[in-house]
Amino acid sequence: MRRGALAAAAAVAAVAWGCRAIPAPANGVLSVSEVQLPSPGVVVGDTMRDSAGRAAPLRVYAFGVGGQADTITKVAATFVVFDRGAHVTADGYLIGDSVRSTPVRVVGSVGSLQTSAANVAVIPVPDSIGPVGPTTIAPDTFSLAKPPSYYSAAMTANVSSAGAPPQAVPSLIVRWVIVRRPAGAPNDTASTIVSTNNFAASADTTDASGNVSVRLHLDPVAGQALTAPDSFVVEARASYRGMPLRGSPVRFVVPIVPALGASATRSGKP
Repeated sequence: MRRGALAAAAAVAAVAWGCRAIPAPANGVLSVSEVQLPSPGVVVGDTMRDSAGRAAPLRVYAFGVGGQADTITKVAATFVVFDRGAHVTADGYLIGDSVRSTPVRVVGSVGSLQTSAANVAVIPVPDSIGPVGPTTIAPDTFSLAKPPSYYSAAMTANVSSAGAPPQAVPSLIVRWVIVRRPAGAPNDTASTIVSTNNFAASADTTDASGNVSVRLHLDPVAGQALTAPDSFVVEARASYRGMPLRGSPVRFVVPIVPALGASATRSGKP
C-alpha cells in the first residue's frame, strides 16, 4: 500500500511539473550565434576590415524562442579579447596591436550568454602578391586523355609584407577568378576553382607561410567535348583597404590536353 501511495504521489508531482510554465529567457534571448568575423585576420595597427576594405565591427546575433526566425536586435553584444596582440573597442571594432604567431581568442556575450572563443590572426601589413612556381601549368597535369584527369596541378600564390626581409602574411583572403575559358567550357558550372582538397574555393585564405593553393576542375562532360588544344586563364587577386596589392592580379595559364589527339598536342604536331 505504501509503495502504491508513493507511486501515485510521484505521478501527481510529475504531472504538476509538466504543467509548470517554462520561465521566459532574460531579455527574450534564448541563444546566441558564434562571433561573426568580418575577416579571418586583423592587420597590425589597423581595424578589422570586411571584404570591401571597410572597417567593420564584430557581431553576435541573438535569437529568441523562434530560433533564427526570431532574431532579437534590441540587445547589444560585448566582446573580450583573451590574449595580447589585439583589443576591442566599446562598439565592437577589433584593432591589431602586435603581430603574433598564434591567434588571439575573442569571446562575445549577450546578457548571461557567452559564445565560444573565435580565433583571429594578427598579421603584418600586406604589401604584395606573387606566384610560387611557374605561372604556366604543365599541360600533362591537366590531361583529358586516358586515363582522364579533370583536375589541374596546383596554382599557388604568396602574400608578403614590405621590408627586408618581407614577412609572410597569413589569414588574408585571396580571390580566384577564371578570366578565360575554352569555347567548350563557357560557364561557371563547366569549370570551377577548387581547393587542393577539392572543395569549391573561389576565395581562400593564405596559410602560415602566406601561401594559398587551388586547382582548376573541369566537368567531365565539358572535358570530353574539348577536342582541340586550348587554355584556361586564372587570376589570383588580393587587396588591402580596398586597393589591389602590388603584383595583383597574378595570372596563371592552364593549357589543356584534349581527350582526342592528346599525343599530337604533346608533340605540338597536327
